[in-house]
Amino acid sequence: MDLIAWAVLISFEGIIGSVAVLLVLTFASFSRMEKNVRRARMFIMADRIQRFIGALTLGFVVLAVTFAGSLVGVVLPAAVVGGAFFFFLGTIAYGIVELYFIVRPRRSVRAPGTSALSGLRRGPSLKPVPIEATEEEGDAAS
Repeated sequence: MDLIAWAVLISFEGIIGSVAVLLVLTFASFSRMEKNVRRARMFIMADRIQRFIGALTLGFVVLAVTFAGSLVGVVLPAAVVGGAFFFFLGTIAYGIVELYFIVRPRRSVRAPGTSALSGLRRGPSLKPVPIEATEEEGDAAS
């Protein structure tokens, strides 16, 4: 094999290996998470879960249509079959990244010079409020 083929093979295996490592880290982190925290994260991150399921579904549909076409007898160019396979791998990688961000959400970036407490809402102010007289006090005053 020539040098370019080896470079493509090594980069492909590196991408697949890094996605596999990310999936293992996500699974391990998710498994060690406390049950109630896991439930809360799943509820809060419902949009990410929907994107994960959508990406996975789209990838499988493209791959299934490609394979079904070849089983029926439609001869597809190798570039189309390869493109469908890499699209499938891309959707899997995207879905795994979405799952990873459920387990380890991104930290919000603060503007330079602001403190961590600057984003907190302040409680009600302690302004003096006039107290209205009750009926008993009002009757006694007249």
